[in-house]
Amino acid sequence: MSLAPIARRLDGAPGPPAKADSPAEHGRPLITREQRDLLCAMAYTALGVGDAEQAVTLLSLVLREAPADTEVLRLLAYALVRSGSGGQALAALDRLAELEAGAAAPPLMLLRSQALRLAGRLEEGRALFRAFVAERRSEEPRR
Repeated sequence: MSLAPIARRLDGAPGPPAKADSPAEHGRPLITREQRDLLCAMAYTALGVGDAEQAVTLLSLVLREAPADTEVLRLLAYALVRSGSGGQALAALDRLAELEAGAAAPPLMLLRSQALRLAGRLEEGRALFRAFVAERRSEEPRR
């Protein structure tokens, strides 16, 4: 810690405002697990009432603290699709694929096809949707 700001204030010269030590600088998380869960629940509720933009905001706050949280990334991708932000949803899905093996599971294939459509990549979106349908059919039990 530098004593220069203190010395300047003692001399009567205005110094920069004292900077509070942030919890992140000391290795402590900025939000607790309970706060993370509350923000995710609020985002889920916002999605339920049709406020996808609010959900994106809340989930983005959580991801600032925990950028590798795959559960939050998955919910964020869904919220971004619901808000019409296909390009951002694709970025979230790409990040999820980097972090999680099996990120091509059918539900994520469907979400990616919707994000591609919103991003204006209609042919890719259609092809992925067809692959999603084929995958679902292959998973159905034979009767």
